[in-house]
Amino acid sequence: MKKTLALLLAIVALFAFGAISYAAEDTVGYIDDMRVLQNFAKFQQAQKQLNDLGNKKSNTAKAAFDKESDEKKKGEIVQNLQFEMREEEAKLMNPILKEVNDMVAKVAKQKGITIVVNRALVYYGGVDLTQDVINALKQ
Repeated sequence: MKKTLALLLAIVALFAFGAISYAAEDTVGYIDDMRVLQNFAKFQQAQKQLNDLGNKKSNTAKAAFDKESDEKKKGEIVQNLQFEMREEEAKLMNPILKEVNDMVAKVAKQKGITIVVNRALVYYGGVDLTQDVINALKQ
């Protein structure tokens, strides 16, 4: 019984040390995603496009809303506007976000970083990749 318990403890210890050494191989990096996006020209252009489109659609929806007397139809006008704007935002932003994510992965790989998290999640330590990603996106 004692031999079995000792053997079991030895196996558990080996797995624990193996997990610790495996975790020690990971290098954590982080990015300030909002700073990256604010410095990315394609993101700024897309935001401007969305604002212009939103103003245009809002004016059209407001005119239809003002003409309508049925509250249910007024609600549908507002819902349609919100739905259309979400679709346009996704159409414009998804390729940009994919490009940023791909660049984060590329920079992380070049720097030997195995895990990248958002800056807001980092309490202490890690490697800041924000400026490296910004620079890479400008090229």
